[in-house]
Amino acid sequence: MSFPLGEIRVKGAREHNLKNIELRIPRGKLVVFTGVSGSGKSSLAFDTIYAEGARQYLESLSAKMRANLEQIPRPDVDFIHGLSPVIAIEQRTAANTNPRATVASATEIADYARLLWAVAGAQFCPDDGGEITRRSLDDCLAQLLAFPAGTRLILGAPYAKIRRTMLHEELESLRRRGFQRVRIAGTICDLDDEIEDFKEKKELQIDVVVDRLILADDARARLADSLELAFREGKNKAFALVDEKEIPLRLDFSCSVCGKTYDALTPKCFSASHPDGACPRCGGIGELPQFVPELVVPDDAKAVKDAIKPWKYGAKRMITQRNRWLKQLAEQMPFSLKTPWRELPAETRALILHGSGEREFSIKTGRAKAVARPFEGVLADLEKTATTTSSLLLRTRLLAFQHASECPSCHGLRLNSRALAVKLFGKSIGEFSAMNVPAALEFVRSLKNVPAVAPIEDARAGLEKRLHFLDKTGLSYLTLDRAYNTLSGGEVQRVRLAAQLGLGLVGVTYILDEPSIGLHPADHLRLLAQLADLRDRGNSVLVVEHDRDTILAADWLVEIGPGAGTFGGEVIFAGTVAECLAAGNSRTSRFLNEKEIPDFPKNPQVFKKFLTIRGAAENNLRNVDVAFPRGALTVVCGVSGSGKSTLVNKILGNAAARKINRAKSLPGKHAGIDGLENFEGFVRIDQSPIGRSPRSNPATFTGIFDHLRKLYALTPLAKMRGYDAGRFSFNKRGGRCEKCQGDGQIALDMQFLGETWVECPSCRGARYNRETLEVLFKGINIAESLDMTITDACNFFRAQPRIHNLLTTLDAVGLGYLKLGQPAPTLSGGEAQRLKLAVELAKKKIGPTLYLLDEPTTGLHHDDIRLLLDLLFKLRDAGHTLIVIEHNRDVVLAADWLVELGPSGGDAGGKLVFAGAPAELFACGETPTACALRGENRK
Repeated sequence: MSFPLGEIRVKGAREHNLKNIELRIPRGKLVVFTGVSGSGKSSLAFDTIYAEGARQYLESLSAKMRANLEQIPRPDVDFIHGLSPVIAIEQRTAANTNPRATVASATEIADYARLLWAVAGAQFCPDDGGEITRRSLDDCLAQLLAFPAGTRLILGAPYAKIRRTMLHEELESLRRRGFQRVRIAGTICDLDDEIEDFKEKKELQIDVVVDRLILADDARARLADSLELAFREGKNKAFALVDEKEIPLRLDFSCSVCGKTYDALTPKCFSASHPDGACPRCGGIGELPQFVPELVVPDDAKAVKDAIKPWKYGAKRMITQRNRWLKQLAEQMPFSLKTPWRELPAETRALILHGSGEREFSIKTGRAKAVARPFEGVLADLEKTATTTSSLLLRTRLLAFQHASECPSCHGLRLNSRALAVKLFGKSIGEFSAMNVPAALEFVRSLKNVPAVAPIEDARAGLEKRLHFLDKTGLSYLTLDRAYNTLSGGEVQRVRLAAQLGLGLVGVTYILDEPSIGLHPADHLRLLAQLADLRDRGNSVLVVEHDRDTILAADWLVEIGPGAGTFGGEVIFAGTVAECLAAGNSRTSRFLNEKEIPDFPKNPQVFKKFLTIRGAAENNLRNVDVAFPRGALTVVCGVSGSGKSTLVNKILGNAAARKINRAKSLPGKHAGIDGLENFEGFVRIDQSPIGRSPRSNPATFTGIFDHLRKLYALTPLAKMRGYDAGRFSFNKRGGRCEKCQGDGQIALDMQFLGETWVECPSCRGARYNRETLEVLFKGINIAESLDMTITDACNFFRAQPRIHNLLTTLDAVGLGYLKLGQPAPTLSGGEAQRLKLAVELAKKKIGPTLYLLDEPTTGLHHDDIRLLLDLLFKLRDAGHTLIVIEHNRDVVLAADWLVELGPSGGDAGGKLVFAGAPAELFACGETPTACALRGENRK
């Protein structure tokens, strides 16, 4: 078969579990790679095709440039022909931990906005709101001539700030240039007189006195000449002394009300990452860690003397002083230090925490006599301690009692008052950044044909284009100032996709990893339209995906399988979707051909006991009451941005963690939660990584590695050599390879390309030194055991009950294809989540437990989802309560109870639109989820 636009030909791909694959992929098409989890899709798309594209790019650089870069090893493939420049958009791209990075900065929206406000913004004084205008020499001259005739005036200019030891040398230079007077540290001196040494100062500000005159009708010409000289000497800065009052003068910008002068605006003045624009108080982050009463007093059942937990940290002298303060307050208010904190009157608790205001107490500090003064309060004392202490340990401990709160200076807008005082059509750039995408797009479109914006119409058009792509990619609910590191993996991919659409590149091969993650089915068509747009521009779009809609929209389909791990790595099918549907001999074809009308139980279960959230009002939630049946599997669904994560994670999750696990977390705004007292345990299973170092892996996370190390320490050779279990740890010196320090990989600094990991040349990825690897158990060393897949290890360690039980659980959640020692950074969010689920399944259960799961189907094929559901049902049938945020159709329809938020995202969401059995929603619901379940969104 030949393709009109050519093809990407892969021959002999053997990376990871790929079995010498030979494949032809049409260029200029939307190609979907699918198959069961662990079958080799990502190995083919990213570890082979993308890796070879990156390597070929490096080889295209000049020899001089390549000499400064360590080479990326070639993937295990014979050759790849027809490969154009490659851009990968992966799930793990949310590694940008810079707290100043936002959606706007990641999509270049911030760059265009800064230029617009710098050039076309109207400037106002942040102090009094007066208009800031550019001043000329004539303006300054008119300001001075406005004083009455006969006024004595001294005109000068700032010259330099110097060290005291350089004073006489600088004065001699000014004398030779003809100046007669200077102002030194605010004192006017005659250069012909003897000048004091100013020994008490290390640095001195020198200003030159240009002229002294009395204002009169004929003084204008002289004043103009002197003012011009002053501006020349002071580099556009000067001053006038009138009756000992200094009047600042400056060419460029000044306030029309107070006369305060300002520098000219540049785009960096609107950047939260630059000192010229960042809020000086929070450093451009928009938040400040502040001590919170709920964290400072974590257990209000304790007596007053023991309730204030952070006051127990610090030097012994400091703790003694604090106890003395409490005792003195107790004697004078009065109250008993043995009284439980919760039983104190509210005004007494407020006084202890926030201070006494103007009310004074006789307080003794140290050995000094008692002095009548106000009590500053516990929170103020802790703030002072945190900012003044030199102890890093104490400062770290105090962080546990602080919570990030909105900066009181910039109110979360990240910029200083000067930047926020610049208005474009009545909006500051901070207010613009706080808008969601549709609102920002409407505002930018309103700037078209505005005279002030016309000179930079290209910047306005570029801003509009990027906002348009962001809106069409299904992210309209995001605000532009949303922190980049708070986005989910799917959101990050779509943000990067919008940025790529804005670039308008052609002839590129894009590789995406499940871009539909976190996206409601109702929004799939918009995402698919963007992928088609990329394709229609002349790009090749390769997508690793399990979603039915994406598969059906593909021009070409490649299925890898048939199983996972060693049972996969083969091309099961390659062709059009129509050919796949007709073939009917693969898992994907069976999945696509399945009927979509589910069989619901005729008598749905009736629930009587509920866990209820009252008055949820965090973010965009609109004071909603939501009930979840206890002992059931509840799915929370709704379009992206409708408030699901806020409700489940930020409110319920944080409240449960605080009440049940005694965690230091603060829930979002709500009126109360009824029913948490019925749970003995709480577990939150999300997609956060199990570790960020290659040393973290499934074996270490689950505890299997501890049993393995003990097992190898019991072998005859290990006993003879005196090796203990620590010898087999790659986190300790002795047994590990010291070149890579047990990572098995070495990080290469690729400079402008970022960091790349390559196999350690010393241990060749084994992690251990030669002596450790000589110790064998049943013929294999510990590195070889870590290189086993979980399924193979389950059979190999069948006679080791502790290891075998954990491995069986991992295999049961569909992770049998993973290797025991697979580095954590290579795991997807879904794999990390299932690892956590397996650990929970392996634990001995205490009592009724509340489980919160965030999109556990991420990265799972249709067949694997059924396996996951079986495990969730086991937890439910054991009496536990499961609340799952999910969009997947199979999980939604299999739930005992559905909660849908919406109807849209952002400001148009936050309402409870449905709560009940899935059958009711499927049959007669008119919500976005109901339409998606019935397949109406595909029409």
